[in-house]
Amino acid sequence: MFKQLSSYAINRLAVSLVLTLSTPLLIGGQTGSSGILQPRYSQQAIASGARGALLIELAVKEGFKVAKRPAPKLQLNPNTQFEVVVGGFNESAPAKDADYFGGFRPLELKIAPAKSTEAGKYALEGKLTYFYCSEKEKYCSRSVEALAIPVEVAKK
Repeated sequence: MFKQLSSYAINRLAVSLVLTLSTPLLIGGQTGSSGILQPRYSQQAIASGARGALLIELAVKEGFKVAKRPAPKLQLNPNTQFEVVVGGFNESAPAKDADYFGGFRPLELKIAPAKSTEAGKYALEGKLTYFYCSEKEKYCSRSVEALAIPVEVAKK
């Protein structure tokens, strides 16, 4: 009823199991650790129909570094209530290694709520994509993280 497996088949099965169990789980294009770039939002309320700015401070988690190439990218989901222009990722201080950021200047978002946008609290949905390396474990990976950027619209 059952066939005895050859040593070749047993070895092949063992290798398949090891590869399957040791392969990192990929979720939404993300591998490895998440939260290496930690955003902090600072803003003032924006008047409805007026232009304003939101600053995002990006801190790099201890023991990691973020690659300059490919450059980090913030992509926002289309939103009819706001017109948004995303600034670039700029280095605040040079790193020991020229291929990595030494720190980040605040990322600026120029935001213009539509005239029909009522006062209240909103969130701009999007994703932050970047490549990072662990200094201690000596590995590099890609991270794609979902963001909900808070925006407050004030009455005129």
